[in-house]
Amino acid sequence: MAYDALAESLRLLEGTPAAAVARLSRRTRHLPLAVDRDGPVAATMFLRRGVSGEPWLDVHSLELTRGGAWRILGGGSGNGGDAVLAPRPALAAVPAPAEVLGWRGTLRNAERLMPWGGKWVRWAQLRVAVEVTSLGVGDRQVAVSAHGAALVVWAGRRPPRVLALDAAGRALQAVALPAYLAGPPAAGAERLRDGKSASRPPVVALSAPVLPVELLRRSLDEAQGSRPPKRW
Repeated sequence: MAYDALAESLRLLEGTPAAAVARLSRRTRHLPLAVDRDGPVAATMFLRRGVSGEPWLDVHSLELTRGGAWRILGGGSGNGGDAVLAPRPALAAVPAPAEVLGWRGTLRNAERLMPWGGKWVRWAQLRVAVEVTSLGVGDRQVAVSAHGAALVVWAGRRPPRVLALDAAGRALQAVALPAYLAGPPAAGAERLRDGKSASRPPVVALSAPVLPVELLRRSLDEAQGSRPPKRW
């Protein structure tokens, strides 16, 4: 990757404005597009120039540690940057105030021993109509830059209620987010790397240990006291 994802994400979280115009060149290899935070989790989105010059969208998911420092959990990337470079549509010309460009989630406790009890940070990438200047996400307001790319992040299982707001802060319409993020996201997304196989579906940043079926069964039996524990 052509930039330091953690350092650039921290700048956005600390209040550095996102780029107003989405335009890449040989000198400008990447641009910060959007950021959102929901308590101890956050996500940042960048536009990046790929190896062959094509625009890529990178999203990085972050978590606030107990020591008060942010760490990157994972993220995703896709060659869907053309949607951000195109002019923003008028609200009257589109069926909804925002188009969902992609969505995904990253495990927050991938080191847990059992496959259940996973905690996630989830996000949705949006491109909003030209009349939309911010998004009302629950009890917070997320600014939208002039290029129209936006990001919504949440720590719970269900997506938050999102409203498209105009320059006066008036609600235009509700924004529908994917209700469940286990399904396939937008086409073209994949892990954070350039590659020729950009058409394959994205991969969840999942690194939890996978237990064999027999080993898991034995663990459950021992937990229920059906037989004395064994070492393996």
